[in-house]
Amino acid sequence: MMNRLWMRLTGAFVLVIAVGVIVTVTLTRQGAATQFSHFMAGGQMVQMANLSNTLADYYARQGSWDGLDRALGQVLLAASDGGMMGGMMGGMMGMWESRIRVVDENGFVVADTAGAVGERLSLETLRSGASIEYQKRTVGRVLVDGTRMTSTDAQASTLLAGITRSVLVAALAAGAVAVALGALFIRQITRPLLALGQASQRIAAGDFSVRIPQAGQDELGQLAGAFNRMAATLHTQEALRRNLISDIAHELRTPLAGIQGSVEALQDGVFPLTSESLEPIHEQTLLLTRLVDDLRTLAHAEAGQISLDFGPVDLATLADQHVALFLPTAQEKGVVLRLVADDPQLPVWADAQRLGQVAGNLLANALRHTPTGGEVIVRLRRVPEGVEMAVLDTGEGIAAEELPRVFDRFYRGDRSRSRQTGGSGLGLAIARQIVEAHGGRIWAASPPQGQGQGSGFYVWLSMPGEKV
Repeated sequence: MMNRLWMRLTGAFVLVIAVGVIVTVTLTRQGAATQFSHFMAGGQMVQMANLSNTLADYYARQGSWDGLDRALGQVLLAASDGGMMGGMMGGMMGMWESRIRVVDENGFVVADTAGAVGERLSLETLRSGASIEYQKRTVGRVLVDGTRMTSTDAQASTLLAGITRSVLVAALAAGAVAVALGALFIRQITRPLLALGQASQRIAAGDFSVRIPQAGQDELGQLAGAFNRMAATLHTQEALRRNLISDIAHELRTPLAGIQGSVEALQDGVFPLTSESLEPIHEQTLLLTRLVDDLRTLAHAEAGQISLDFGPVDLATLADQHVALFLPTAQEKGVVLRLVADDPQLPVWADAQRLGQVAGNLLANALRHTPTGGEVIVRLRRVPEGVEMAVLDTGEGIAAEELPRVFDRFYRGDRSRSRQTGGSGLGLAIARQIVEAHGGRIWAASPPQGQGQGSGFYVWLSMPGEKV
């Protein structure tokens, strides 16, 4: 494919050069021919044949050369090619002003653009002029100084042929060099495109590890860089897709295995069919329902399809409600749970239900990882351009290398925890999507600022009227 592109580009380049050579040779030949057949006089381009005929017409009208010295300018204008435009063309072609002299049949000058009349010219000088014929007799001659008008037609043709050959050889040599350089430049363009095409085919075949060399910062280099970034993103997305499928299969396997084992035990009569024997099946079903709901919520949030009902929300009141909701769980576990707010009213523009879901996920996560005798603090405070909600615990904390992954799907810092004690691994991922949908930020730190242990999760939201 790229070879065809190279051939098309090279062919177009050769065609342009060929047209340029033809135009150059043609214009050069025409210009040289014009230099031989025309001269400049009185600011006009004039042909000798036209001037001779115009002078003959003047002689026929007057019956003599009387008054020609005064009328010579008009005669030259009448004999010129194109008036002012002809003069401009002659100037652009480098033609210079010529001296025009008209002599009668006796060799006396009757008109001269230089103003000298009455002089009798020698026979040798008269031979260089062109005759003026009237009624089949020579009534005078016209002499043009400063041109090659003395050249014969054969000499002019020979010189024109030589000029044409010289220009043609020079143009062909220049064209050959241009084609060689053009082929080199075209190769430099098509080689990266060839590499790009081959890499694209490998990506289409599923090989996302392919990269192409990036040479320079020009448009092709930027294209190579963009392609490599795209390939890296596809590679990452493919790895995430595979991990997601593996994680979902892993998460579903345990509750399904529990349900299958319980059903088989009931079928085999190992357990009697009672409400107590059905309780494990019910619990696993609830776990599956929660997992599917979390996956649906996360999928909608990542696709930007999560519905948000924005309105004024008092973050202090919302946090107080969720602290009260989780207080029995904290007391049962022997964990101190309290709310610390710098201001009794912290208004934000948010979806109260979704923001409550974030607070619930963070509180559940903190209580899950805080041992008996520990403490969980929900801290609210005003910060530059917004308000911050922090959920701080005194649990085991999070390793530094794990912090960047805490908001990933199915992340669990402690792999030994079961799904009942460790959660579905989707709560923090959902919380991040909801916060970002609000135009806010969420992050984790371990240990929290000012504490020597535990971990902290922070949510920043803009206040009404603040720039997000």
